[in-house]
Amino acid sequence: MISIEHCRKVLGPRNGLSDESLATLRAQLYCFAELFLDVRDRQQTSDLELTAFEQVANSPEDLEALRERAAIIEFDGNLSRDEAERMAITISLENERLN
Repeated sequence: MISIEHCRKVLGPRNGLSDESLATLRAQLYCFAELFLDVRDRQQTSDLELTAFEQVANSPEDLEALRERAAIIEFDGNLSRDEAERMAITISLENERLN
């Protein structure tokens, strides 16, 4: 799980969340990402299973950006691919919510 400090860094200097609120949000986003990935694992479209990235991305450019973000998170955070992909999706969804 990423640290509160890293969450603050990702959200930027304008977020006014307390540590407690940020920890709650982080836990909720992890739960949402796990739920999303569970649903994805069970869903099949035309006998081809879509990846979580393909379900979240709005365009081929978004898909490539998600893959790149996950790769960077995996490398920089020394995380598993699965954890990095979940974080990339969580960050992407949070960015959409903020914009």
